[in-house]
Amino acid sequence: MTRYIIGLDNGTTSARAKLYDLDGAVVAEASQEYECEYSNPGWVDQDITMLDEANLTVLHEIVRSSGVDPLAISSLGLSTQRGLHLYVDDQGRVLRNGRGLSWQDARHPKQLDQLRSDIGEQRFYAITGLPISAFWPIGKILWMQQNEPEEYAKANKILTTQEYFLRQLSDIDDWCIDWSNASLTGLMDVERLEWSQEILDAVGIRFDQLPRIVPSGRQVGIIRDAVAGRTGLPVGLPISTGGGDQQCAGIGAGVIEPGLCELTIGTAGNSVAYLDRPVSDPQRVITRSVHATPEPVWEAEGIQAAAGAAYRWFRDNIGYLARYIEPFTRIDPYVILDRLAARSPCGANGLIFHPYLAGSMTPHYDEHARGGFLGLTLKHDLGDLARAVLEGVAYEAREVLAAYDAMGLDLKEIRLAGGATKSDLWCQIQADIYGKPTSILQEGECAVLGAAILGAVGAGIFVDVESGVASMVHVKQTYQPDPGRHERYSELWKVFGNVYEALKAAGVYRSLSAAQQH
Repeated sequence: MTRYIIGLDNGTTSARAKLYDLDGAVVAEASQEYECEYSNPGWVDQDITMLDEANLTVLHEIVRSSGVDPLAISSLGLSTQRGLHLYVDDQGRVLRNGRGLSWQDARHPKQLDQLRSDIGEQRFYAITGLPISAFWPIGKILWMQQNEPEEYAKANKILTTQEYFLRQLSDIDDWCIDWSNASLTGLMDVERLEWSQEILDAVGIRFDQLPRIVPSGRQVGIIRDAVAGRTGLPVGLPISTGGGDQQCAGIGAGVIEPGLCELTIGTAGNSVAYLDRPVSDPQRVITRSVHATPEPVWEAEGIQAAAGAAYRWFRDNIGYLARYIEPFTRIDPYVILDRLAARSPCGANGLIFHPYLAGSMTPHYDEHARGGFLGLTLKHDLGDLARAVLEGVAYEAREVLAAYDAMGLDLKEIRLAGGATKSDLWCQIQADIYGKPTSILQEGECAVLGAAILGAVGAGIFVDVESGVASMVHVKQTYQPDPGRHERYSELWKVFGNVYEALKAAGVYRSLSAAQQH
C-alpha cells in the first residue's frame, strides 16, 4: 500500500493542510482563512477557537477530497506561527475570552523599555539569541502582568499554539513545546536548550507556568478518537512535534547544510540560514534560534514584519479595482497588479516604498517605524506603485542578507517560499536585488512540507530529516540575477536605507507612532 503523510500549517491568516506521497507530490490540499482582531492601534489578537476549528476543517477536507484509503495516511506533523501566545487555566481553557496575543501585536513599548533597563540588550541577546523586540511573547507577558493582572493570575500555563494544538489533536496529557518555537519566546537559553532561570527571574515567571521543551520531529501521541471521527483520519495516527513555521519552511526548502538560505514572503517575511553552532551576530540584529530538527542544530534568521502583508494591503486599499473586476475577468487581482508592475522599469521610475506597515524587525527592531512611498510625482502610475511595493519588500530582505554577510555566512543560493513564488516577476526582482541565484521549489508551501517531513520522521517513516529532504524537496526553477539590474537596484537600496535612517534620526517615526495611539 502506498503511504501518505500530512503537513498542517496554522499560520497568521489561514490554516493549510496537505497530503503528500513520499516523493513530495501533493495528493490533496485545503485551506481555511481567518482574521486577526484589531481593537486598538497596535493591538492584534486572534480567536484561538477559530484557529482550532480551521485545523479540523482543512484536515477533514483533504481526507474527503483525496480519495485515498485513510488507513494509508501514516503521520501528521504541525507547523505553527511563532510569537502568537495564549494563557490557559488548569482545565486547559483559553483565557482572555479565548484570545491569544499575536506576534504582530505592539501594545507594549513600555514593557520593551523595561526589558532594556532590567536585563539589557547585550545580556538578553547573549542568553536568548534574540534582539529585544515586540515580536517575542516576553514583552507581552509583562504587559499582561501589569494590565490584565486578574486574567494573568488565572493562567496555569503560558503557551504557543504548537503545544495547544498538539493537545487538541492528540491524546497527549502534557504540554510540550518543540525547541524551535521555544527559542522564539524570549525565555529560552538558546545554547543550553532550556528555559533561562535568569530571564524568568527578571520577568517574574515560574518554570511551572511553561511547557516542557522537546525536540522537533518527535512523536508525542496518537490522534484523539474524537478528532479521527470529525476529520476521517485513521484511529491511531501518529502525531509529532513540528516547529515554528519558518523553521519548518527551512526544512521544506532543504536548508539543512551551509550555504543555503530559505526566504519566505508570506504575511511576514522570514529568512532562515543554516548554522551548525549558535554563531553570534556582533551587531545583535540577526536572531540565533533553534532549527526544527530532532538533533540540536541552529539557524540564523531575519524577520520582516509585513512582507506579503504589504502587497495585500496595497491590493485592498490602492489596487482595489483589480478585486472588483475579478468576478468579470476571472483573473486573480495579484496577476493584474503584476502585469501593471511589469510595465514599470527596474526601480519603478525612482519610486521607493518602505514596507514598515507593522513596524520594522530585522535589522532595525523599531516598533515605531512606519511605511510610505517616497519620490511620488504626477508621472507615477499604478504600475509604478505596485512595482515599488514588490521592490521595497525585497530591499528590506536584502538588509537581512547583508547582516548574514557581516556574520561571515557565505550564502550560495536563496530558496524562495510563500505566496511570492507564484509571481514570476517578483521572483526575478528578488534575484536582481539580492545578486544571487534565487530558486523556487516544486512545493512552494515549504512550511507545510517541512511539517509533513517532521511528522514522518517522528513516526519512523524516514530515519532522519536528511532522508526526508532528499526524498521530498525538489528545485523547480532558478532565477539568475541580471548584472545591470543588480547594479541599479544596489544604488536604490542605499537610498532605501538612508531614508529610514534620516526619518528615524529626525524623530518622524516616533512622532507618527505617538499620534496613532490617540
